[in-house]
Amino acid sequence: MLTEIKKELRKYASKERKQSNEWFFKTGQGEYGEGDIFIGVRVPNIRKVVKKFSEVDLRILKQLLYSKIHEERLLALLILVNQNKQALKQKNKQIQKRIVTFYLKHKRQINNWDLVDLSAHYILGQAIWDGLYPEKVLDKMVLSPNLWERRIGIVSTFVMIRNGKINTTLRLAEKLLNDKEDLIHKAVGWMLREAWKLGEERKNKTLAESEKGKKSQEQVELFLIKNYNKLPRTTLRYAIERMAEVKRKKFLLKGELF
Repeated sequence: MLTEIKKELRKYASKERKQSNEWFFKTGQGEYGEGDIFIGVRVPNIRKVVKKFSEVDLRILKQLLYSKIHEERLLALLILVNQNKQALKQKNKQIQKRIVTFYLKHKRQINNWDLVDLSAHYILGQAIWDGLYPEKVLDKMVLSPNLWERRIGIVSTFVMIRNGKINTTLRLAEKLLNDKEDLIHKAVGWMLREAWKLGEERKNKTLAESEKGKKSQEQVELFLIKNYNKLPRTTLRYAIERMAEVKRKKFLLKGELF
């Protein structure tokens, strides 16, 4: 089965994409993705392979996850996400728990930003939201010396944001304000932007949802003001991206805010 999966994945590989990915994911010496190996498969094509092998067991997924090939690790994670969504749909907490336990046990293999971003909130974030794991797991992760664990910690809160809860995101974001890594600055800004977006006008939005959304915007803006002097510029720019131009300029200029 493993050989068959790898063979299917390689059908979609290209030299041009391989070179593009090696540059895009910073695989050069001293860069965050140093030594990562790509064969050159686009994510939409990886998803085609996911559909074909969506029911493979954890034993096979572990072998893929420990591959040196980036796309094979991503394939394993996307299959895991797909299986977790099925378990969620079937309300099978036992399978969900098995999946998130596997995910955490092998988290060191989730070692690039796309691997994190396409799996963390779907698996770990969802498990925490469903009460299968305590939030303190995320507090521990954002304090990890490992870049990717810290990113998993903050990105996992995306599922909470989507359910209207932003306090966890704000708490973890504050712990990461002094982080030295640009990839963390971007992730924190991204989550703050998503939290702020809860207040955007949408069709079929109830009055209660509108009020909650406005409160979320206020909380995010207060967070930005309170922590302005600590905020990495990248985090700020990501966080205010969806705000009106006038408000964005006020945040960027600082002086007009205080």
